[in-house]
Amino acid sequence: MSPWRRVVRLAAAVTLLCLVYFTVPLTRDIGRGEVAQIALGFVALGLLGFMVVWEVRQQLIDDNRTIDRLALAMAVAVMGFALGFYVMAQRDPTQIEGLNTRLDSLYFTMTTLLTIGYGDIHATGQGARALVLVQMVFNVAILTTATTTLTHHIRTRAESRRQDLDTQRKPT
Repeated sequence: MSPWRRVVRLAAAVTLLCLVYFTVPLTRDIGRGEVAQIALGFVALGLLGFMVVWEVRQQLIDDNRTIDRLALAMAVAVMGFALGFYVMAQRDPTQIEGLNTRLDSLYFTMTTLLTIGYGDIHATGQGARALVLVQMVFNVAILTTATTTLTHHIRTRAESRRQDLDTQRKPT
């Protein structure tokens, strides 16, 4: 598959993911017990972690594999946390100060992921602080590994292309 086609396909997948994130219907009361919702959240987090780790593993096994699915898995993890924060804020608006919209939630997730933390949106409730701590551990343990794999893959490809160009330029 050509590089441009891969870029377009990845951009389309991320666009679809954003569309789903911003349009998935949510209600304030899902109708499940608190323990069931927490358990479901941990199952979803486990699946997200497994998906990212699986893609990292595939990258380590096969150097020729494209990084598209790993990048998409990382985007899914970010959107998953953002959706979790949004649902929490909808159920109890006192948990996260300043989080009112899905864009606020995505913004909060990214500022936490990138360790910027402007302070305009911040966790105030114990549940929100617990979820932020889970995200921080997930970021360090899973997403950092994925990011390292991505950058290693990009560097390896760049080095390989440079060596190919050097080989082509040498007179025979």
